[in-house]
Amino acid sequence: MITPQFVNIGSTEAIPLQSIIPNGDDLSDNVYLQTLDAFGRTVDSYNWIDWAGEDGDQTAWADDDGNIIENVSFTPGQGLWIYGISTDQTIQTAGKVGTSDVSVALLAGAVGTGNPFPVSIDLQDIIPEGDDLSDNVYIQTLDAYGRTVDSYNWIDWAGENGDQEAWADDDGNILEGVSFEPGQGLWVYGSSTSQSIRFPAPEL
Repeated sequence: MITPQFVNIGSTEAIPLQSIIPNGDDLSDNVYLQTLDAFGRTVDSYNWIDWAGEDGDQTAWADDDGNIIENVSFTPGQGLWIYGISTDQTIQTAGKVGTSDVSVALLAGAVGTGNPFPVSIDLQDIIPEGDDLSDNVYIQTLDAYGRTVDSYNWIDWAGENGDQEAWADDDGNILEGVSFEPGQGLWVYGSSTSQSIRFPAPEL
């Protein structure tokens, strides 16, 4: 089974659902795309099928009856949960590469997001913004079953002298050498809608 992941929308503009294309074998009825709420529950679900449309002769994201889903798009920084059945399957997205920082609004809960740029991003370059950040903003990576693989905490008492703001472990040790690959999905927890997380634009 392919590992479900947050496929991040990396672009300067909204990306239409139909421009996100799965590749690989045995795709029809075996690839699903979902948006999730702050508790990890499905908000919307889209199925990739090869009998879409009125004449049943198209491949497209559609509902269970084969009706092509129109007028759905995703914003830069929005994470999507993808299900597949094979590690041979991939997802291809289209859009302009962003040259400005991408900020994603947080919630009193979790938000699916990820690296929106075509180069890796260092954990320490990702900046939370807003009020009451320390010990209230977390980044997690998840496995295929939604279980936490790694967790990173933003604290303002990091480092040996406890006088730095950084992503750190529970003991305040700054985490070094952690980076996220292009499109890698992240589950970010916040405590308020006044908080956000900012991904810095790379020098391309």
